[in-house]
Amino acid sequence: MENTIPNELNESAVKPSRKKDRTPRDNAVLAGKIAGKTCFYLFLAALCVLFLFPVVWMIVNSMKTKEEIDSAMNTFWTFLPSAHPSHWFQAYGKMFTAYTYFGRSIFNSFLYCGITILAMLVLNSLAGYALTRIVFPGHKVITTIILLLLIVPVETSVVSTYVLLSGLGLTRGETSILGYLITGFVSPMYIFMFRSYFMGIPKELEEAANIDGCGKLRTFFLVIVPCCKPVFATVAIFTFMGQWNEYVFAQLMFAGRQDLMPLQVFLQLVQKGTDATGDMSVTMAASVFLG
Repeated sequence: MENTIPNELNESAVKPSRKKDRTPRDNAVLAGKIAGKTCFYLFLAALCVLFLFPVVWMIVNSMKTKEEIDSAMNTFWTFLPSAHPSHWFQAYGKMFTAYTYFGRSIFNSFLYCGITILAMLVLNSLAGYALTRIVFPGHKVITTIILLLLIVPVETSVVSTYVLLSGLGLTRGETSILGYLITGFVSPMYIFMFRSYFMGIPKELEEAANIDGCGKLRTFFLVIVPCCKPVFATVAIFTFMGQWNEYVFAQLMFAGRQDLMPLQVFLQLVQKGTDATGDMSVTMAASVFLG
């Protein structure tokens, strides 16, 4: 049987393709790109060192005694931990011994964050879903009000919120925990985030679930929620950061109740105590838990 493939194709298949030789100009361009990337990564490394410097200094000084901190403050040794390993956790021991409710304040912070995250995800996601998929009287008005609330600073409503909770009896005793938590269960920003994300979910998924006999709530939890893990994770992270660092309202609600204080508020008691004794190592040790 005769070979019907053209000779040109045979030769092109047999002969290896030659790469074009680099010219001096190409080498210069490549060297410039490598130098640019190197400078960029060095710049990022310098930024990392700059931003991590306060954290490292805080951790290092929590591993020293008061005398070691004072003597090394203006020297290079201030960036190194104590030369005696027995001093590394001495400040932490002092802190837990002098402040009985310090460990309780850490537990309170995690408890408040956990409850707030759970409520925030459920309530705000349901509100965002309703504004996205359910058409009811006043639908556009409510959406507009939520958008306008985004420009209102939270600090402007602290006093009025406290007065309202005081009238409801939610600022005294253990009920202050409920009063403190319910104010962080809903956020216009997170409702808008959920609404924006739900608008990108195809309606055909819900229609298919309805054909299979799912109601609105079952469709939401079994179909919509699994498709929206990124926005749920984002809201959970932001909520944790906001609740962990919340100070102003917690100080109002738990004044005089050390057993109910979160860590952020309890730290001011540690600060006042260390100011009286001048022992900065205890303050640094307490600050480590705040991250």
